[in-house]
Amino acid sequence: MNPLQNRIDFCVIISVDGANPNGDPATMSWYPRVLYDGHGEISDVCLKRKIRNRMQDLGERIFVQSDERSDDGFKSLKERADGCEVLKKEIVKKKKADRDLCAKIACEEWTDVRSFGQVFAFKGEEASFGVRGPVSI
Repeated sequence: MNPLQNRIDFCVIISVDGANPNGDPATMSWYPRVLYDGHGEISDVCLKRKIRNRMQDLGERIFVQSDERSDDGFKSLKERADGCEVLKKEIVKKKKADRDLCAKIACEEWTDVRSFGQVFAFKGEEASFGVRGPVSI
């Protein structure tokens, strides 16, 4: 696992003609998201999805996968978390689970958890924990 170190701030300006980089669900995704001033907008969720997809293409293990790009056969985040045997062994301890150890295991297992963070709170599980990632969009 390569730790993400140092703070890096950057700004990206994108100019798009004849494309729909982030469809607006209010218009059934046919039209791009548009602000009140008429300029388009790409949401942070859309950008994270594009980054996750690219990391997945490069062979990285990704926790939050889209259904059509799932490469491990799991149908939900719960199944994916349970598929990690080391994490599952710790979560089974319920209230006695070491949340810091769970976060460390999740960061070692999935690149997007290490990057963006993730909340692990599953129904019926007492060992919920969160991971704060250094990358924010």
